[in-house]
Amino acid sequence: MQNEYILQEIAQRKEPFFSVVSKKNVLFNKTQFLLIGIFFCFFNTFSISEAHGEESGRTLKEKALTAIEFKREYLAHVIDQQERLVMSLVESPLMKEYLSTNTKLNKDNLEQLFLTVSGVNNDYMQVRFIDASGKEKIRIDHPKSVTVPTLISKDDLQDKSNRGYFKQVKKIVNGGLWHSPLDLNVEQGVIEEVINPTFRVASPVYLDGKFSGMVIINLEMSPVISHLLNSTDFKVYLVDADNEFLVHPDASKAWSRYLPKRGKYQETEDNNADVYMHSLEDIFKNGEEIRLILEPMSETEEPTE
Repeated sequence: MQNEYILQEIAQRKEPFFSVVSKKNVLFNKTQFLLIGIFFCFFNTFSISEAHGEESGRTLKEKALTAIEFKREYLAHVIDQQERLVMSLVESPLMKEYLSTNTKLNKDNLEQLFLTVSGVNNDYMQVRFIDASGKEKIRIDHPKSVTVPTLISKDDLQDKSNRGYFKQVKKIVNGGLWHSPLDLNVEQGVIEEVINPTFRVASPVYLDGKFSGMVIINLEMSPVISHLLNSTDFKVYLVDADNEFLVHPDASKAWSRYLPKRGKYQETEDNNADVYMHSLEDIFKNGEEIRLILEPMSETEEPTE
């Protein structure tokens, strides 16, 4: 609700956003601080709750079911937040004003709105508006090495008209959402040298019933994956419909679909008896049929922190 309040307040302003910030700097900073506090409280709550849920004294099955429930709730919250922010940008009056009358003032206001959304979560790698021809018009980058989101200059914006996600989102009805595969980030057509797990949510923008572009948010998934891997009782995996590893306790075996010489998950009668498996398709909604797998640790194995 807090982030929606910020977006609505910005959207109702007719003056440049930077003047709004300067006039209400104290209120704005307090609101951002509250937002950050809410996010930290949320993540800490999940960590504490899950650690408590895996206390000793219960059966292995009970521990597994509790762990699955908490991991699913955590993941669902993260993606739901991403969806809400995408739709907040799509439905913002500032977006309509920019598309209706592409003045410098309207573009400046929309850019500042995108910067604000990018700052809601430090793991939002990119927040972009791509126009109907597939060209990036607004792009906010927030790489790991930078503490503050950056507005990318016009000269560095890219043409995404040939990318699969643009072609797919273009076909979605107004108000619909598109979810990407859980994969590794690609820049200039190549997987980044430093592995950067990414999940994207996008939605088309329509003006007067005509497709006018799309909003897309790229979420850097490493912190989410670290949280999912955290367990005192189980080795945690994410595998897709083809049993390719997306997440593995041994990082050198993860992302087998995208990186060479990494094996698949092998289902056998021996390990099926002790393995707890649950679908995450209802959360990712991307057709990969991702499954969460919990495999009990042996007495000699160290818990994943």
